[in-house]
Amino acid sequence: MQAAPQNTFGQVAIELGILTPDRVVQAVQIQRSLFEQQNVKKRLGEILLERGWMTAQQVQKVYEEQGRRGVHSQIAGYKVLQKIGQGAMGSVFKAHQVSMDRVVAVKVLTPQYAQNERFVERFFREARAVAKLNHPNIIQGIDVGVSNGVHYFAMEYIDGPTVGQLLKRGGALDEKRSINVVLQIAQALDHAHRLGLVHRDIKPENVMLTRAGVAKLCDLGLAKLSQKGDSNHTDPGASMGTPNYISPEQARGAEEVDIRADIYSLGATFFHMVVGEVPYPSENAAVAIAKHLTEELQPPRERNPLVSADVSYVIVKMMKKDRAERYQVPSELIADLEKITAGQPVAPVERPAEARPRHQRMMRGVMRRRWHRR
Repeated sequence: MQAAPQNTFGQVAIELGILTPDRVVQAVQIQRSLFEQQNVKKRLGEILLERGWMTAQQVQKVYEEQGRRGVHSQIAGYKVLQKIGQGAMGSVFKAHQVSMDRVVAVKVLTPQYAQNERFVERFFREARAVAKLNHPNIIQGIDVGVSNGVHYFAMEYIDGPTVGQLLKRGGALDEKRSINVVLQIAQALDHAHRLGLVHRDIKPENVMLTRAGVAKLCDLGLAKLSQKGDSNHTDPGASMGTPNYISPEQARGAEEVDIRADIYSLGATFFHMVVGEVPYPSENAAVAIAKHLTEELQPPRERNPLVSADVSYVIVKMMKKDRAERYQVPSELIADLEKITAGQPVAPVERPAEARPRHQRMMRGVMRRRWHRR
């Protein structure tokens, strides 16, 4: 990673009054010579420490100042390789965990938020939420802490795209593949539900895929314990879901949000996957949220005739505005998805009038005659 010139180790050391510009130039020349003549890579801080030009405490002070400025090359135990993502609260880097000799993903809190206790709490809340979970379809947490002024959270590195990235290429995804992905995430939600956790921000960008096709639920920054009396609260101004996938109860700002909100958002994600568009397209976030509250859902099969009747039925049920009419727990959703996978129908079949039992047809005829006599 290359830092901005004003945030290099030497420049920061000069600004802090620890080194003179001439000494920094001398150290840089030694660093370059080591690499060119011996192919040895050494950090400037190491060279200065070895030469006795800086103390260990001074080197640490420079690293901490760099961390406060958003330079993340010095996280103890990790070698940062490259930036791979950017979120609202921070950046994600691909890194090498030295102790375990493996590649990991490291999320780093943006310096401006690192000064805010509530954002720091939310950052560590995600780490605690992940630590509670141990499931093959949930990103595994590895380490969390503060190093050289940097708040970091190390987690499992996934070598594939997010569902959101696949959808940005345009068009619907294969239905069979979509069912498989949604089934895996439903299983992740089932695990979280059994431990009393609600994710609260299910969306395509938070579903990662390995090259082997394993779906992984990530970003539990908004996760919350669903038990009453939980002290976790939402930060003022923090998103309580994403407009295109938000549940009606979250859109209303309801205090009690349970696993059925996650089922709704997963349904909206499923809709996007098989249709190729979000359920309520709008360039205005407020309009999209309002539609989740008030507008009747057009069944996916009507938007894309290639969507099967069973998948359309499941999505409509997942996205019922009244949460009492949705799948109540992930295990119910899993059961229907497994039936579809096994080739068993789940959608009710509307029989034509002539196929109904004789007594039903007679009763309908009697009711029609009574109506006409009025």
